[in-house]
Amino acid sequence: MGGQDMMQEDQQLRVRPVRDRRPLSVQVYDRLVEALRKQRRPGDLVPPEIELSAELGVSRTVLREALRLLEEDGVIERGADPRRRQIAQPSARPPSFHAPLEEMLQARAPLKVRVVRTETIAATSWSRALLELPDSADQLLCRESLILAGGEPVVSALEMVPADSAQIPTHLVDLDAGGAEQTLLSALGPQFRSKCTPALWRISAGSSVGSRSGFEKLRGDLHMTNLTIVLSRQGRPVFLAKHLLRLDLVTLSVGEAPDGIEPGTLDLP
Repeated sequence: MGGQDMMQEDQQLRVRPVRDRRPLSVQVYDRLVEALRKQRRPGDLVPPEIELSAELGVSRTVLREALRLLEEDGVIERGADPRRRQIAQPSARPPSFHAPLEEMLQARAPLKVRVVRTETIAATSWSRALLELPDSADQLLCRESLILAGGEPVVSALEMVPADSAQIPTHLVDLDAGGAEQTLLSALGPQFRSKCTPALWRISAGSSVGSRSGFEKLRGDLHMTNLTIVLSRQGRPVFLAKHLLRLDLVTLSVGEAPDGIEPGTLDLP
């Protein structure tokens, strides 16, 4: 491919304007993910910074922060020419242990997230212990989501964060966003996830199938798996999730733990 052809290809990436209440770098991240996944294939080059910043109408400093987050989440990677970035190959970099659940799953049919509810709930003894909540903190922001593969319910995700913690940017979770179907960890954004480290990752035999929305009509003899996750930020637990998975229909693919995490802190019996 000649230089002129490459330049024409670079200029064909169409991204929507950035207008949002969230940090500008996170907005740019979202616009780029949307455009790159729809208009590019794995291995294709990402347009140069100067072109992207002009098209998005943001500074190169903001753009570079968004590109850094894209690299952290495995959406893009450095190409053969280290000065250029390209769309990451599907299996080149599996999602990390602090990625949203939907990014860790693989299935034969297309996956779709459906939000069941997002509300404030009272902390239980279980959530209070895992989140190390003080007695004064008794409210959690909770989201229950259902992940479907070709219309078949395969995962129930129950996620929560302390509602009154200064470390949780709950204002980033737009509860009234029309058509926004994503898990809570995905809604909290890449900037939040990049500062989190896994404190607990526990897989065990599943139970209570009938208590999860979308799973009520499934046969009771189906093999289910529980995945409990705790993420910490600055040494304090800030995110708790209990997922129920049908591993006969989905595969859980996870990469290396973030730098600086001792293997013993990942509880994987």
